[in-house]
Amino acid sequence: MLSSSNHRFNQRAFWRSLLACASLVLFFHGGARGAAASPQWAAKLDGRVRFYQATEIGVLVVGTEKSLSGVDAETGDVLWRRKDAARFEETDVAAVPGTDVLLLSVERGEQARLEAVDLLTGDILWRGDKVRGAVMQMAFEPDSRQLAVVMARGGRGRAREELKRRPIVHVFDLGTGRELWRRELESEVEMMPALRGAAESEEVSFTLDNYRPPIFLDQRLYLFYEGVTSLDALTGKERRREKFRVNEEGLALTEADPVADERFLYLSGRGHVRAISRANGEEAWEAKDLGLTPELLLTREALYVRTGGQFARLRDDETSERGPYG
Repeated sequence: MLSSSNHRFNQRAFWRSLLACASLVLFFHGGARGAAASPQWAAKLDGRVRFYQATEIGVLVVGTEKSLSGVDAETGDVLWRRKDAARFEETDVAAVPGTDVLLLSVERGEQARLEAVDLLTGDILWRGDKVRGAVMQMAFEPDSRQLAVVMARGGRGRAREELKRRPIVHVFDLGTGRELWRRELESEVEMMPALRGAAESEEVSFTLDNYRPPIFLDQRLYLFYEGVTSLDALTGKERRREKFRVNEEGLALTEADPVADERFLYLSGRGHVRAISRANGEEAWEAKDLGLTPELLLTREALYVRTGGQFARLRDDETSERGPYG
């Protein structure tokens, strides 16, 4: 199994408008078909809801104008609340997949730190000093308890303007918070607005959701921001590097999520699909001239590649079609 996660849940505009109040309300459809939605519970909060994130363990992380709270998704009970969190943006808050840990990026003037918090109690587990930026993406390796966190500073700008930043990859021991190593990307990469459909002049947070998140596999950490980079998971030493432009022609997610079987890791990029040996990290074979390849589907018998499709343009969020299709 590939250990990776794009931590942010993309919220629909309906939910954004629904939650712009002082109460958090969960709806469900019950009764006869076509019946109106009824509230299952309502949680009274301390201000207008600015954002919320669902988590795997059933806790909603809710940010208001005054605080950050953990809410039981089944009952609506407020499990914990932090009053010092009023200035958090949505990109400062991220749940670690497969765990009960929440990461908070805290930056106040010249002081910056990364906090790991218990999702159920709100208690601080550890702090990492001198770690700056918003949490963009992460990957977690449960066997070694290694957590790779991709962070970027200055991730706010006008919705329709181009924004480029140089992310830094931090690898931590999740249990202790000790930073094992870090790596700064060689170049700036283009980011995309977190809020779709925002007005041209509106200032919004930007994310790296236009890139595939990193993955841990076979004691290696793979990055996909400047092509494909393979790093030793324990030391950060580079093992393999193929540099090419990601997000062809300013379109988001034109390359597929990697897939793997017992022998190979399959990657796409620059119109090619490659099989990388899991034993030694070397290229076993390559298929060329396929065009944009946004999806790989692996079965026991074959690897299927979808080519072409509809993609979001980074500059204006409009849809653009690209072929060839197959």
